[in-house]
Amino acid sequence: MTFTEFEKLPETAGKCELLEGELVELPPAKNRHNEIAQRFFELLRAIPSWPTAGLGKVHHEWGYRIGDGWLQPDVSIAKKDQQADEYYIGAPALAIEVISNEKTADKVDRKIALYFQDGAEQVWVVYPESRRMWVYFSDGTAEVHTVSYNSKLLGVTLDLVELIG
Repeated sequence: MTFTEFEKLPETAGKCELLEGELVELPPAKNRHNEIAQRFFELLRAIPSWPTAGLGKVHHEWGYRIGDGWLQPDVSIAKKDQQADEYYIGAPALAIEVISNEKTADKVDRKIALYFQDGAEQVWVVYPESRRMWVYFSDGTAEVHTVSYNSKLLGVTLDLVELIG
C-alpha cells in the first residue's frame, strides 16, 4: 500500500500505521498502556527547557510520515525544526513505544530501524509487564533500564518505577 492509498482510508477505532507498505491495524489501546504513555507525555512536557537545541514539541499519538509510510509512536519529541506539510515529515528526535500484546517484536524492530534510518536520535521501548525500558541509540547500541534512566538527551533522570508502574 502507498501513503496516498493509506491517507484515503476511512477513520477507524484503534491505530493504523503504514510500515514498509504493510497496513498495520491495532485495536484501541487498553487503560494500562494509555496510562503509561500519558505519564511519559506529561513528564516530558513538564521539562522547562531542553538542554539540546535540536528538540521540538512533545506529542502523544502523533503521526510522522517516514518515506512512503506512516508511523505513530505512543509519545514523541519532534525535532526543533521538523519539516512538515500537513504532517511531520521524517522521524522524530525521540520516539517512545509502549509494548502491548498487539505489537509484535518483528514490527517493533522494523519501526526502530525506520526511525533511525530517517534521523531519530533515540527510541525508547517500554515493556509494562517486565517493567523495563530499552533505550536504543542511533549508533546501534542499546541499554536496558529498570529503576531509573539518566537521559543525557533530555538532561533529566527518569523514575521508571513511577512511570511504568
